[in-house]
Amino acid sequence: MAGAAAGETQVPDDVVDEILVRLPSRSSLARAAATCSAFRALVSSPRFLRRHRARHGPCPGALLGSFAFSSEGGAFHPAEPPHASAAAARAVAAAADFSFAFLPPSPVVGDDDPRRGLGWIVRDHRDGRFLLDRVASLDDNVFPELAVCDPLSRRYVVLPPIPRELAAAVDRPLGVIGGRRRCEPFLAPCDADAESEPAFAVIWTARCPRKVVAFAFASRDGRWRALPSPECFVWSRHRSPFGCPVHAVWNRRFYAHGCFYWLDCLTHRWLVLDTRAMEITVKQIPSPAGYWEEHVAVVEGEDGKVGVFAHDFYHAGGEACLYYYTIVNGGDGPRWRLERTVPLPWPAAHGRPYSIRAAANGSLILEVSHGTPAFMTSYRSRDVELYRIDVKSFELEMICRARCAAGDIAWAYFGFPPLLSLPTV
Repeated sequence: MAGAAAGETQVPDDVVDEILVRLPSRSSLARAAATCSAFRALVSSPRFLRRHRARHGPCPGALLGSFAFSSEGGAFHPAEPPHASAAAARAVAAAADFSFAFLPPSPVVGDDDPRRGLGWIVRDHRDGRFLLDRVASLDDNVFPELAVCDPLSRRYVVLPPIPRELAAAVDRPLGVIGGRRRCEPFLAPCDADAESEPAFAVIWTARCPRKVVAFAFASRDGRWRALPSPECFVWSRHRSPFGCPVHAVWNRRFYAHGCFYWLDCLTHRWLVLDTRAMEITVKQIPSPAGYWEEHVAVVEGEDGKVGVFAHDFYHAGGEACLYYYTIVNGGDGPRWRLERTVPLPWPAAHGRPYSIRAAANGSLILEVSHGTPAFMTSYRSRDVELYRIDVKSFELEMICRARCAAGDIAWAYFGFPPLLSLPTV
């Protein structure tokens, strides 16, 4: 091995390679890379990283921070010290282009042109990839142009348009993100073949008055196909004027163990998209009384269980807490089972200072806004703290402080420093 001192037994490079490839995680590889330049060069090579992924499977990486998207743009908020991933997060923030300036530019138009400002906007993030879309005009908001990109490697793929024969099934779709779009595209997990080019999958959905229409795109074959979905599915017809608006249901999507979930707590219905069968179904899962959709998040529980974090609208005793449930099957069908109560350190006597922001990889992300109740900060910019709770330890861990724009959407950003990252596109 290069760098061995005189008189020392030199270990062949192929033996070192076999030893390092057996390290169980990329965090172990990072520690090995810090010991000498020879190890660093080995573990950072794409060939070695592909072998490591093939042996140990895909890994979401460490929580590096949060990516917040709003109608004004987006920003990456890296984890801050004393968080264990602070150094890696700083490296990602310095190396990546989170302005997405490497995407195809939009046409240059004049100040009075109605197309001004119709550039790329972020729609989703998963496993280091971002999904963006853009429209050619304000009226063309049902089938926007879609692109999947990797801001770290600056690679991107523009997806082909949805074929007309599939698009014909979309009838009077309802608006999302403030009416700016009438579709909800998002990234789906895709089994990674370590010996081939990176693969990804995109799901496109639209909520029509009588059904949900969904199409799936797989990068391996470059084709769109329709997904089976329930007929006569009318969400808004069952909503209460005193409950959360229907867009609160549709815009809050969660992933756990191969399925995406949308929850309608008022009617006890879950819309479920199974990414293995590529099929959408509706399930009746009665929820405890008093929860609104903004107060609930689905997470990947341990042992393949579907977990749910929830909190009350008002804490009568003044002590804030979260409730953690798992979905279990009983004689009467699936139901919520309370597993534990998670106390929170913030007093809630005169208003709840926290809100659920996101859920990913068995973790819940909380936003804390000191001095102002969380439900009063939704429509203006604010300085917040972001915290994480995972389903293994249930310990509260601070990630970072951030300046959040009004009405933004936050995702937990998991990944690796540039040294240990493979292109995701």
